[in-house]
Amino acid sequence: MTNIVLIGMTGSGKTTIGKELASRLKLSFIDMDDFIEKQVGQSIPELFEQGEAVFRSLETDACIKLADATDTVISTGGGAVLKQENQKWLKQAGVIVWIDRPVNLIVKDIETAHRPLLKNGTEALYTLFEERQPVYEALADVTVRNDQSLSETVNDVLNQLTKLDTKGDHS
Repeated sequence: MTNIVLIGMTGSGKTTIGKELASRLKLSFIDMDDFIEKQVGQSIPELFEQGEAVFRSLETDACIKLADATDTVISTGGGAVLKQENQKWLKQAGVIVWIDRPVNLIVKDIETAHRPLLKNGTEALYTLFEERQPVYEALADVTVRNDQSLSETVNDVLNQLTKLDTKGDHS
């Protein structure tokens, strides 16, 4: 089985959905932010204190390393798709699934103070979504809306992947 790469906004459910997908499919699971933290021994907020560019560079390194993963569900950071180099590595890593959660639901679910790019409040989330949505849409092999239960969303992902597999549309 190829890797499954989950993209989407911070708070969209990538990690939760990814863990459940990996469990059901008997695959490994890697959260890119956790991977970066383990590689450098610092938290994401600590890395952002050194500047967003420092974090984005480490994120690119992670994309390169994770492109070689096998039989893995990879949950990316919300902004990982912004660099074209990262897009190339993520495409190479596997089939890309955009977890599309309505921003109003994300706002209800997450604590923005602990998210480096959202420390100025929820309006930043709407702005980020407007900037990133076209990139997510263009990059995704599959889009799944996450506005239902975890089980239903994971079932939708699995159904979409099955349809994609029968068409032979992915690499």
